[in-house]
Amino acid sequence: MGQPPVAVAQLWIVRSHRTLMKIHYIVLFVVCCMLTACNRHSADSTAPASDVAASQAQKDYDEQIKRQQAAQDTYDRQTKRADVQLQAQEDMHKRADALLTTQEQLLKRQQDDFARFEKILDTWESQQKQYQKYLDSLPK
Repeated sequence: MGQPPVAVAQLWIVRSHRTLMKIHYIVLFVVCCMLTACNRHSADSTAPASDVAASQAQKDYDEQIKRQQAAQDTYDRQTKRADVQLQAQEDMHKRADALLTTQEQLLKRQQDDFARFEKILDTWESQQKQYQKYLDSLPK
């Protein structure tokens, strides 16, 4: 027994620490066993708790998928409706352009007709003046 008292004290601390750790593991094991035993159902039970939890999780997942699918369907309908509206606007724009072109052509035609009418009117006035001169030149 030639060990110094400090070494003996350190050895006792290490051994007591190991024993303490073993006790911790044993207590942890016992607690886990008790929790597992509390979760067990009687033999009359139809489904274990894990099956019920899995079933509920599957139901939740299915419900989430249904909601996502409904949201996707709604988005698809809105997109289709927006596409139809956009196509309708493009058609209206084309019709408006065609109408504008037609109106511009009619305006040009009207301006040409007006210019011709003014020319005819000027010619008529000129002929009226000449006829009046002729009438004035006749003896009375």
